[in-house]
Amino acid sequence: MYSIELLNGLLCKKEEWIKAYRLRKFEEFEKLPVPSWKRLKLENFSIPDFKEYRKEFLKNDIDGEGIFVKDINDVSALDEFKEYIDVQKSFGISDKFVTLGEAFYNSGVVIKAASKLKEPVRISYSLDNENSVVIDHNIIVAERDSEITVVIDYSSLSENEEYMNFFHNGVTKVYAADKAVVNIVKVQRMSNSAYHFDSNVAFIGREAKVNWISVEIGSGISATSFITNLEKTASESSLKSIYFGDGESRIDMQYTMNHIGMRSISNIETRGALKDKARKVFRGNLDFKKGARKAKGEEAEYALLLDPTVKADAIPVLFCAEDDVQGNHAASAGQIDENQLFYLMSRGFNEKEAKKLIVEASFKPIIDSIPVEDIKESINLEIHRRLVYV
Repeated sequence: MYSIELLNGLLCKKEEWIKAYRLRKFEEFEKLPVPSWKRLKLENFSIPDFKEYRKEFLKNDIDGEGIFVKDINDVSALDEFKEYIDVQKSFGISDKFVTLGEAFYNSGVVIKAASKLKEPVRISYSLDNENSVVIDHNIIVAERDSEITVVIDYSSLSENEEYMNFFHNGVTKVYAADKAVVNIVKVQRMSNSAYHFDSNVAFIGREAKVNWISVEIGSGISATSFITNLEKTASESSLKSIYFGDGESRIDMQYTMNHIGMRSISNIETRGALKDKARKVFRGNLDFKKGARKAKGEEAEYALLLDPTVKADAIPVLFCAEDDVQGNHAASAGQIDENQLFYLMSRGFNEKEAKKLIVEASFKPIIDSIPVEDIKESINLEIHRRLVYV
């Protein structure tokens, strides 16, 4: 249950403004229904009860000069981050899930970079029977001329994964000041019994960059949203993502690039594969606001359909309120080329192994851009398991 009594217990010894903020978010949360999302089959879904997440999730200690990294629940004073925490604009997969993350988070980080950091900040959530609920609220701030990379990994471990309904709901807010660079890598590789909801928003300053990498290769239900606001002149953002759906998994992806500043640049590249009875919806939006002169945006989505029983919907959209802009979009979905498959099988691979090689070749450029070797290895092993052994 999510109640005022529960929230008051979580707010003990917190600052008055953060209490008021989270209570306000709870009031909003209470009034909102769980979205039905027929494409995800959530008609009878109810949000699992709140649980504490008791595992350590910050995997490397790099707090020092030019960088501040803390568990959001361990920060004694959040006044410095007040303007970043309370986002006024609506964003995310739905207001219901965003307000849940803002009012009842049980984990998350506050990060502030003031210099160029070479080592990535690593955050890892490993859900198990005792820690089956993660609700994380992340604030990532990069000051002028700084650079930071953050890698967040969500996985699950259980003796009876088939029967364990893991639940993740995340809210991540990213701020890149003028000439800053922020790289965010999010990897989701939970079991097929898991529910995964993730809402992300970024605000980008003059000549600053935010680069997203999203990997979705697990969960029975997965809904993700990345909304990027290119607010100032010459701001840039890229979003590279891969997804893999098997069994009866449902994947919903919503990516939006809001071009506000002049000469802003964006690029969305999504590659995926579906097998069994998996379903996917991709919605990519390039929105050129009035005043975004000479802005450029591109989006493309490529889906491999490994079985005739899968379903893939792609909805790339261009919105334009400014004349002097360039926007391009493309989407394709199709089965593996039979000649490719025959060639590989003639070289000694069975059908599953041959399909795996073709899928890996499609995913490889994006996986190779992840800056952590063991994460890349884990992704490759999970893809191998789902394609060859499942």
